[in-house]
Amino acid sequence: MTRVALLKCGAYDPMLIRKKMVEALNLIGLGPGIFEGKRVVIKPNLLSAAAAEKSVVTHPEFFRAALRMVRDHGGIPILCESPAFQPLAKVMKKTGYDRIVEEEGCEVADPRATDILFYDSPCRYKRFEISSAVFDADLILNLPKFKTHGLTYITGALKNLFGLIYGLNKSQWHLKARSKEEFSEFLLDYYSALLKGFEKPKVFIHLMDAVIGLEGEGPGVAGIPRKIGAILAGEDAVSVDAVATRVVGLRLEEVLTVTLGEKMGLGTGALETIDVRGESLDGFQIRDYVPSNASGRSAVSRWPLNTKTLKNLLVEKPVPSRERCTLCYQCKAICPGGAIGESKGESGIPFYDYDKCIRCYCCMEICPEAAIALERGKLQWLLGKRIK
Repeated sequence: MTRVALLKCGAYDPMLIRKKMVEALNLIGLGPGIFEGKRVVIKPNLLSAAAAEKSVVTHPEFFRAALRMVRDHGGIPILCESPAFQPLAKVMKKTGYDRIVEEEGCEVADPRATDILFYDSPCRYKRFEISSAVFDADLILNLPKFKTHGLTYITGALKNLFGLIYGLNKSQWHLKARSKEEFSEFLLDYYSALLKGFEKPKVFIHLMDAVIGLEGEGPGVAGIPRKIGAILAGEDAVSVDAVATRVVGLRLEEVLTVTLGEKMGLGTGALETIDVRGESLDGFQIRDYVPSNASGRSAVSRWPLNTKTLKNLLVEKPVPSRERCTLCYQCKAICPGGAIGESKGESGIPFYDYDKCIRCYCCMEICPEAAIALERGKLQWLLGKRIK
């Protein structure tokens, strides 16, 4: 039975967090001694240049605690991350990671240095270009931030590993795998390659920052910070995500990386077969945690009448705000479908071609001003609810 540690933690105090991390590792049967003599890639969530209080990134003090734990137990820590659009140096400066790396001493992997991970399996996707630092590492310490997500319902342990793929290359995967189902299947093929595709298998440990999460229109600055007060740990990303989803009371059946991941034999998603250690699930009373309004869109992609017209009538679309938009065009740069163009006339906002829009919501994720909101299709307004 797979083990997941669940501990209460109400503040971003590095000493407290480190204590909880060590306790969590002991609970899942590892202990911090596992880092001794190892090259340890530390993978936080650094989606964009957002201040820590926005809860978009793994909190810098959470990262500091993990870094100290690795270093003080004989490991060699390497920060490895590739933000979706902005340069890593800019994101690190805005989030405070640059100061921590300098104060604590930590190598930072060049996100531009990549190698090909190929895994010849029955999966659809077999070839992935990822950070070279992973190939040289013995252990990957994954530090996901628990957040809602417009496409995958949540961002957790499994989705956070997507950040090992370089920058704008991520948007190309959205173009290849457009629907919620297809993108979840891609993520699982990718996770399968990470687990089984290296000549010498890597050790994966997932330590989730759920002290303060993000609800609503996550995973970017359009989301709303929400206190959860938890730290989770496990070797199985599927199980960690399943437990985290249950902690906040969201619908586990909507997390396809969990439900499909279990079917593919990549982890345990059924809560009754997960050995939760530390706090009980009943000890958390998180109520009314708000998912993204786009979370129900997956059913539309399965319809045989999935035309551009029906998509525009039945699926939420991203709409920029004239009041907030600064015309930085980060949305245009990241759009995998080429659906966003320059502002026309005096509109003051980028032009969106909704026939080309694949509803991946990358533009919402990356917008630094939270200037993009979801607007229901006309039939959704008439029906008075989202399509389930």
